[in-house]
Amino acid sequence: MPLRPEFDFSPLHGLALLLPLLLARFGILLVLNRRALRAVNLTPTVEGNARWSIPVYMLSEGLLVLYPFFLTIKANTAWFVAGLPFMGMGLVLVSLSVLEFARGHFPLTGGIYRYSRNPMYVGYLFYFVGVGLVTASWLYLALAVVEQIGLYWLIRGEERWCLATYGEPYRRYAHEVRRYLGRMS
Repeated sequence: MPLRPEFDFSPLHGLALLLPLLLARFGILLVLNRRALRAVNLTPTVEGNARWSIPVYMLSEGLLVLYPFFLTIKANTAWFVAGLPFMGMGLVLVSLSVLEFARGHFPLTGGIYRYSRNPMYVGYLFYFVGVGLVTASWLYLALAVVEQIGLYWLIRGEERWCLATYGEPYRRYAHEVRRYLGRMS
């Protein structure tokens, strides 16, 4: 990875990098349950000193979606080979998460949500890391980290909302399943 970021307007590369994620995120719900699109786009309120996280998350997310149009896929390189499994795992996690949303049984505690309270966000991280690797862009990888920092505070807001909405069943669920990956022992 060169230290100086490379910019090369590559709309086909941008589409190739983002279309699978967008189809998994929105396409599955459009086909299976259009009403669930509202639930998957819920943005909870962020309290107090964490209000900075919303613009940080929104800006970094926007850049993560736009920047691939200025990157080139580095096919036939070790970066490409390293990035594809991350993209694949991210797609699997996002797809499984969206399938649970499509079922519409809230709070989400079944399927992939038995192993992560936020599998869709974990899937985004994997996918974005994969994009950063297949394009050999340290700047894209840094944006993915910044997005996750902002997202952490949004997740905490979502958890407060879920606790207020679903009460004790959600509290038990949160004590059994980790925020990102794994069940509690």
